[in-house]
Amino acid sequence: MTNIVKKASCNRPAGVIKFLCKDNACEQLPTDYSDPLTLLGDIKILNLDDAQKKELRDILNEEVSESGPKEIWENRTFRKNLILSFGKVV
Repeated sequence: MTNIVKKASCNRPAGVIKFLCKDNACEQLPTDYSDPLTLLGDIKILNLDDAQKKELRDILNEEVSESGPKEIWENRTFRKNLILSFGKVV
């Protein structure tokens, strides 16, 4: 997770993360994540355009290969809060 904080903040030494999104503990890890965006749950609040969604899919596909889907799922809310706070897809 430290890596995506660095990417979101452009490696600046300080920044503010707004925690607008909350986890829903009742949600379960999707079994079909052929579209890796499903690993983030509901992303409507992010208001991403098609180019940003493609960029995020590419990032998530790479992370699924490296860390597995569970890691992405467990940190989905933190990632969404980073995107909202810094305005950058990570």
